[in-house]
Amino acid sequence: MSTASVPVASVWADAAEQADPSDQAAAANAPVYRQLTDALSVQVKGVLNEKTAAGVNIGVVVNLKNNTSETKRIPDYELRVKTSDGTVYTLLGSSANAHSALPMSETELSYMIKLDNKDAVALSELQWIDVDWDVYPKTETAVLTVPADGLSWAGSDAVITDPAAIKNWGQTFTIPSSNLPLTYTPVDMDKQNNEQKTAYVVKLLVQNTGSSTITVPDLVLEGKDGTSSFQGKQVEKDKVTIEPSEKKYVHYAIETNQDTVLKTINVLTPESFVQTDAKGQSAAYDYTIGRVQIVLPEGRIPSSLQPVNYSYNDVIALDPVNKSVNSDVDISLVELSMHENQGIGYKTAVAKFKLTNKSDTPLPVPAFGTELDTPQGVSYAGSRQINPPKQLMPKLSHIVTYSFTVPNTEEGDQMMLKLSDTQAAAPYKSAIAALNVTMQPLAQADDVLSFYPFQVKVENWSIQAYTNLISAANPTLTYGYKLKMNVDVKQTDNVVVDQDFSKMKVALVDSAGRTLSEENLSFTDSAGIDKLVSGEVIVDFNKVRADYQDNNLTIQVYESIQTEFGEAKRLVAVFK
Repeated sequence: MSTASVPVASVWADAAEQADPSDQAAAANAPVYRQLTDALSVQVKGVLNEKTAAGVNIGVVVNLKNNTSETKRIPDYELRVKTSDGTVYTLLGSSANAHSALPMSETELSYMIKLDNKDAVALSELQWIDVDWDVYPKTETAVLTVPADGLSWAGSDAVITDPAAIKNWGQTFTIPSSNLPLTYTPVDMDKQNNEQKTAYVVKLLVQNTGSSTITVPDLVLEGKDGTSSFQGKQVEKDKVTIEPSEKKYVHYAIETNQDTVLKTINVLTPESFVQTDAKGQSAAYDYTIGRVQIVLPEGRIPSSLQPVNYSYNDVIALDPVNKSVNSDVDISLVELSMHENQGIGYKTAVAKFKLTNKSDTPLPVPAFGTELDTPQGVSYAGSRQINPPKQLMPKLSHIVTYSFTVPNTEEGDQMMLKLSDTQAAAPYKSAIAALNVTMQPLAQADDVLSFYPFQVKVENWSIQAYTNLISAANPTLTYGYKLKMNVDVKQTDNVVVDQDFSKMKVALVDSAGRTLSEENLSFTDSAGIDKLVSGEVIVDFNKVRADYQDNNLTIQVYESIQTEFGEAKRLVAVFK
């Protein structure tokens, strides 16, 4: 296996960690340019020295700078590489290389040669040679020579060994040989499953320390588990542009095997060489060169998003860099409970969020995602109500509900509720808040029942059986029960509710735990006929089978929410 170290520009000393970010970026990105002509200078961006089954690929990428205010022709110098045994090879220039350099600008040039060598070669220097073909014999003049020892990247087998290029998770870094004033900080990594694929989604915080708008260049993130490598690409489909002093997230998805545990992540830059044959057909050879290695903490998936201990109804502090939620929208968790669905084999957790528009204009409802995480690292994705409100009205609050399906074995004592941006890194998600939460207990019969923003107090209740004769010609008796409740219904907050708001479901359950019948009571009936209001409420449970008669009946009260995966029920109280 071949190894190679990576050249890295000067990095910050411990004292410089406290310096101004723009000064840090300037120091870290300070490129080494060498004079090629009076007007032009060059910097070696990267060198590929890759041994393959077919031979050896040698590629060189340089940055060419025009230091004048005039357009300059790029001289036709030959670029050669010299090996440690004295052999010299002349590289071909890419068909995509520019022929002139614009005033006060930088141009990237690519060169390559493919050798049939069976053994790897060691490079000692790069040579720019001016060849005069107009005289015989031709004359050659060495214009510039650059030592190549330690510059090579050996391709997929390469190992980054330069200490300056090795960063711990959370350390800010720059891309060596890049002239862009961008700093990168790894802040979050999440293992996600999407379309039956497992991927580590890495979030980099990118800051523009310059004075002009910059487009974030393409990077490739390569995850390594010690034996295998997995290449990942940027998730954002469009180019990410960053204004001066602005910070933005850029996400990268590294697809792996289900049981893969990554140990390091290499940050690589994609390079390309284009060759045109005699028929005018062009073919590109794409490769990558390693720049920085990020060492992951052992035994855990790193994240800078630390969960906070949360109190219900408090405004949730969201990630300030993420812009998926308008700054004029406050989000609060008002209810979270979990109960067992008897006879079904799983529990349902229901989270209800209050969204408040603090502005004077309507705002779109943020489509954030949710998940419940256990201390053991198991995650349960939330399903949003099927028809959430379309807009948030000015100076008003709206309710959005999410449900979670969890195993019956889950107690829910200590859980973390995460909110995520589902758009920026689609089809993956990007966390924007994490809350340590506790489930709210089941209400007792004499408690006020909460269906935020409604409260229902059941003053008293009674149930009575009756029979029905279905047909005189073919006499069939069915049994029913009438439930009478005296209730006091109050709306506690100035919250907008519509026809898709959750309902109060009343279920008749026998001593064996079987649901004999159930009925929905609405808080928002537009006509007002079936709307749940204070006073006497009669619920008719009809058509109960005769063999299901029971003298030990209970009434179970749920909150019913329609989600994209069907109905979700939150058990609110049990009356016996």
